[in-house]
Amino acid sequence: MNPRRVHELMRKHFPLVEHAARQWSVVQNESGPNIPAISSLLAEHIASTEVIVEVHRKLGALLPISEAAAYIGAHIGEGEIRVADRDFSRFVVVGANGVASGWSHAGCCTRRPTAGFARFRPRVNSNVGRHKQCFALTS
Repeated sequence: MNPRRVHELMRKHFPLVEHAARQWSVVQNESGPNIPAISSLLAEHIASTEVIVEVHRKLGALLPISEAAAYIGAHIGEGEIRVADRDFSRFVVVGANGVASGWSHAGCCTRRPTAGFARFRPRVNSNVGRHKQCFALTS
């Protein structure tokens, strides 16, 4: 899967990340990325053999979960790294500042973005970036 296709899928299926509502854990320290911490976070939140990883629109891949932690560790700091299983039902986000959070589909889309938020990111509205099932719960 090429980076362009990864970016297209992430834009279409990855839910909005409510940063303030997430529980974050540190996955990078002064000596560099903590690969075991990234690996355990992926194992805890994504129970799949393959994951889709996007660092930014020109860098992303479909990887075996065993290789994903090293790939993420090599690119921490280049952008907000988004990780999902192929079904887009389980997610992990790794911030550029070295913290990460994960969640499953069940609790991903419980609130709509505020009206003022749409002014800064015009492509975001009440249902873009959300799963149809989650949008039905909030409508």
